[in-house]
Amino acid sequence: MAVIKGGRLDFLAPHLLRSQFLRPGFVRLSLRLGAAQQMPHWAKLQFLQFGVSHDDLERTLGRITSLESWVDEWEYLGRAHEQGARDALALGRADEAARRFVAASAAYNFAQYVMFLDIRRKRELHDSCVRAYARGAAYFDPPAVPFQFTFRRQPVTGMMRLPHGRRPAPVVVVVNGTNAVKEELHWWSDALVERGLAVITFDGPGLGGTFHRLSMVAEPRPVGVAILDEIERHPELDPGSVGMLGLSLGGYIVIRMAAHDRRIRVVGAVSPPYSADVYWNVTLSSMRRELAALYDMEEGDMSRSIERITLAGALPRLRAPLLVAGGGHDLITPGSEAWRIFEDAHCERQLVYYPRAAHDCFNVLGDLRPRVVNWFADHLKVRPEHAPVAGALDEPWLAGEAVDPDFADALAGEAAPREWRPARDRSADAHWGWPWAPAEDRSPEVTIRQAPARLPAIDSYPPEAPDTPDMLSV
Repeated sequence: MAVIKGGRLDFLAPHLLRSQFLRPGFVRLSLRLGAAQQMPHWAKLQFLQFGVSHDDLERTLGRITSLESWVDEWEYLGRAHEQGARDALALGRADEAARRFVAASAAYNFAQYVMFLDIRRKRELHDSCVRAYARGAAYFDPPAVPFQFTFRRQPVTGMMRLPHGRRPAPVVVVVNGTNAVKEELHWWSDALVERGLAVITFDGPGLGGTFHRLSMVAEPRPVGVAILDEIERHPELDPGSVGMLGLSLGGYIVIRMAAHDRRIRVVGAVSPPYSADVYWNVTLSSMRRELAALYDMEEGDMSRSIERITLAGALPRLRAPLLVAGGGHDLITPGSEAWRIFEDAHCERQLVYYPRAAHDCFNVLGDLRPRVVNWFADHLKVRPEHAPVAGALDEPWLAGEAVDPDFADALAGEAAPREWRPARDRSADAHWGWPWAPAEDRSPEVTIRQAPARLPAIDSYPPEAPDTPDMLSV
């Protein structure tokens, strides 16, 4: 693998581009040298997981030779799919239109990944991403509809999908991480809703559509209260069966929310930080100005406050069952953070650790996603209402699991014997599992730890009043 000043070319992966982990000069030179075409297989999985077809990906990467062409080529692909979706609607093909709108949204989102300085252009591409997804929302099965709550006197609008069957429905709120958008969570919502769980996704505060209206919050508890209060007012949602799932910094957010408000019955966190200090002083230390801007603070003030953005005081109070997942090849949130969270928590908990997984475990989602969905379904008392059938999709390219999940050389190797791996509930995930999923002996290496609760469980609704706050907002 070639090396140039600033890093190795195999670091040119989507999640590293978005996080601005790589310097703009390094990215520009890498693209000029043809790094887009040479992107490692494991990095391409992130495009495929978000709905980009293999053929579209290869054609688009093959035409990229600069930062400018990266934006132009992905935007061109988005426009092509958006026009294709409109044509499909004119012909009465709603299913095809939905797929095309999702693909267009993904393309627009990838277009803005390398926008470091042109904020106006970045906002335009984000608006296109949101517009395309919203146009297709009515044609999803089940459809996605707006879900709005108020925070700091500002409206925060997310998307809600209600499953077929039980009413009121148990619900999972999914929270993304820094520099991410709610539209990326489509495939998580697809998997959850197929198991009879309602799903709510939203941006904010300080993320996606709220970036220019709200800053990030070090203390997310008021946001959680606002969401839960709105769920209680919705007649089709069960306020006694609420779970929260967070990715990256979203994992930190949902754990703090659940430690404060016991209306949250179960929690899942993928690649969460134990403390924001790991970003500030370790993995993203060159981005201190950008991190401070997310919280609408000066760099010096942020440096003095960073130690207070931690789960140290929250984990001992968390009573909801917790699943935490991490990866050994995560360059943004080290996998050791997941272990720290598992060890410090006192609730019922499970750790799922992949030694070769990248950030958000995107290169092992074929294995992780069923585990996470089953975790929520089991704890929210959901069982499939249909007879188990073999899964099938019209367009296999829509899911990242449609590609060979083998890792690139950088992420491959002889798998060590698994310490423990529970048998899968085949009847529970057969309906939405992909028929092209790898055989059991090709599953990624995974270590699983379980521990019982050391605190009383939540056994009634409504639960007792939340704990007295012990942390100040920054």
